Amino acid sequence: MLQVPAATLLLLIALLQLAATDAVAAATTTTTGNGNGNGDTTTTSILERQIDSSLKNAKLIESKLLPDLVGLQRNQEDDKWQHIYRFIDDGFPVLELYGYKTKPDIPYTLIIPKIDVRSIEKPRLKEFMLEHLVPGKIFDSYNTVSNGKEEEESNGNGNGHKIVFRKLEKSHNNVWLLNGQQILYKLRINEHLMAIGIDGYLGDRKSPYSKRNIQETNNRYNDPQPLEQPNITNAHAKVEPIIKESKASPLMSFLANMKTGTKVFQHFLSKSNLTRIMDDNAYTVLIPSDNAFQRWHPIDWGFYPFSVPEFTESVLRNHFLPMQRPLRISDVKNMDQMIVHTMGGEDVVFHGQPTPTVNNVSIMSDYTLSNGNQVFIISEVLFVSEAVVSKLHQMHKDKETPPLLAFPWFGAQFLSHSFLALERDSRFTQITRYLNNAEIAPHISGANYTFFVPEDKAFEKLGFDRLSDDVMASQRGIKMLLNHFVRGRLYNRDLRDNEVFETIGGGHVKITRNPGSNYTSVNNAQITESEVFVYNLGTMYYIDDILYSHMLRDHITKSTKTRSDRNGGDSGGGSRSTVRPSDVEIVPNEFESEHNGGDYAIHGDDDDFEDEIITPKALPVQIYELPK
Repeated sequence: MLQVPAATLLLLIALLQLAATDAVAAATTTTTGNGNGNGDTTTTSILERQIDSSLKNAKLIESKLLPDLVGLQRNQEDDKWQHIYRFIDDGFPVLELYGYKTKPDIPYTLIIPKIDVRSIEKPRLKEFMLEHLVPGKIFDSYNTVSNGKEEEESNGNGNGHKIVFRKLEKSHNNVWLLNGQQILYKLRINEHLMAIGIDGYLGDRKSPYSKRNIQETNNRYNDPQPLEQPNITNAHAKVEPIIKESKASPLMSFLANMKTGTKVFQHFLSKSNLTRIMDDNAYTVLIPSDNAFQRWHPIDWGFYPFSVPEFTESVLRNHFLPMQRPLRISDVKNMDQMIVHTMGGEDVVFHGQPTPTVNNVSIMSDYTLSNGNQVFIISEVLFVSEAVVSKLHQMHKDKETPPLLAFPWFGAQFLSHSFLALERDSRFTQITRYLNNAEIAPHISGANYTFFVPEDKAFEKLGFDRLSDDVMASQRGIKMLLNHFVRGRLYNRDLRDNEVFETIGGGHVKITRNPGSNYTSVNNAQITESEVFVYNLGTMYYIDDILYSHMLRDHITKSTKTRSDRNGGDSGGGSRSTVRPSDVEIVPNEFESEHNGGDYAIHGDDDDFEDEIITPKALPVQIYELPK
């Protein structure tokens, strides 16, 4: 027998162990790069297997679980809820592509960052989302100290990083930090799900996720353009380095090279979040032709369902079919039936005979992309029907396009359509008479306005129903009417408590929302009906009082008796003096704390508004002191 020295034998054993380690690493690389289509690196794969076992929720982290969203209310308009909706809608589909599944009855906490998920670089989306998910724990309390010492068991986020709460020292307002980020709010979504909002985001600051400066905005898809504030300066804003855009994806390159037939799909896809997640995975995509989208377009005016971005993106998701191996047309022709699950959660059914179809829609042509993924051009848009569009229309009246009106004011389409709508309602005979007499069309040209519309009872209680047409058509009459218009389309969510908007007449209106009630006031008037959409041109709000009514009040007192005289007696207080000392500033009565039983002060000067504080047009003012 060959005698091997002990030192040599030990060296051989060490070399064999090293070779085995290299083989495992190579196998891991191959599997990760080709087997699951996720495009993860070897480092990522190994890290996923190295979750700290001391974490209380380590097993749940490795199980790739998502929270159950049963009970999530979709009708909340508060900013906090809107942030939660965006985080879920833009981020969860990414994790689903990586095999994460929903499981009910699992405690879960969402950490809602102050950054738009859509601004995250595509290769970092999965990491970013997992950094803000904590499976297995609901943090009812932030205190991690028990019986005088820190709890031995800690919970981690989806990346295995420990979650640590700390109370800010010398804080008089009970300020808590989550991994160094200030906690802004905490909301309970359902029995097993909690959301915690933070002023920033979690993760490695040396390798930022975002390719834009991180500035949280309130607008998404539909917010009025005039309300955007792109030049916000904030000394505390977190500014991140810019990461370069990645090159065009194979699918987008294919669509760009298609001269005709797929331009509508290309346009919608480029505006969606799907471009960030689709190229790291294997899929088959069903692309409806341009004619398929055109069938849902109104001929001249009406409702186009794909003008609703949220709906459009959901439809697009249901045309992507994630699969381990993309489906080829030869596979379809050789099968009787095959059911495939879409990215959006629906099922599509392929039939091969007599001709290839999907959900009984013809497959017109097929292409294989440079990365091996498959494209089928189809003749109809899937999961869109008359019933679906009709229901969507009722929810999005603000998206409906109007017919072009030559009457009454061709150059003022919002004003014309508003007038015709009010003319058909018996509650608004006075305001339509006012609009007929006051020449305001040059000031309300085009579209994108908000109109606070007084009802007839508002005119009647002030005696304004007896104003002559000449008074309404006067300069003061025009100015008072223009103070009911704001440039920019305001939705109900934009009418926040204590915000102030400048009117087209040069005045300003202050919003008051009483906590615990549904009442919203605009200066002295209460809103009686909200969000009356005038097609996609603007919005009306019906109110029970007239704004800046003092401008025409003197015209009433000149031609009528006082209210106490009409009731047959004197009020006992004598007549009110209309003479003011020179050092007293004029204030519109809408901002007075008391209205003295509905009696209004009379101001004779037409320059009452010239000394008021003017705010930027249609921009909400968060901190504002009204004139005393």
